[in-house]
Amino acid sequence: MNVILRAAAAYWILLFALRFLGRRTSSQLAPLDLVVLFLVAGTTLTGVLSDEHSVTAGVSVVITFGLMHRLVGWLKVHSPRFGRIVDGTPVIVYEDGKFQEKRMRQLNIQQSDIMYAVRQRGLHEIAQVRYAIAERDGKISIIVQE
Repeated sequence: MNVILRAAAAYWILLFALRFLGRRTSSQLAPLDLVVLFLVAGTTLTGVLSDEHSVTAGVSVVITFGLMHRLVGWLKVHSPRFGRIVDGTPVIVYEDGKFQEKRMRQLNIQQSDIMYAVRQRGLHEIAQVRYAIAERDGKISIIVQE
């Protein structure tokens, strides 16, 4: 039972730690982001399983993580506020020909990240962009000038 409680606690801690780390971690994984993600996950799993190395303990952890994931999904459906806390909201990071530096800093997004999204959209220059929006999942949507 102790393993299940530690797994549930670890799930919530990781959920909010990843939310705190910013949107890049969830979408545009650079090598440094991958290293941090794996280190956090490995450290957490070691802490959850502690000295228990049985198959039952491992399966219990996996099932607990799955149940916590379902619970978070259910809570997001039934509470839009909880969904905004967990997933965030879309944020405009480029508009009216200007990078929104303060918003970009808050989200750990650089101009190069936006330019990458511009190129992925098949555009050649930022002047073709009306808005760049950092979505809830960390991707950057590009709205073209008309």
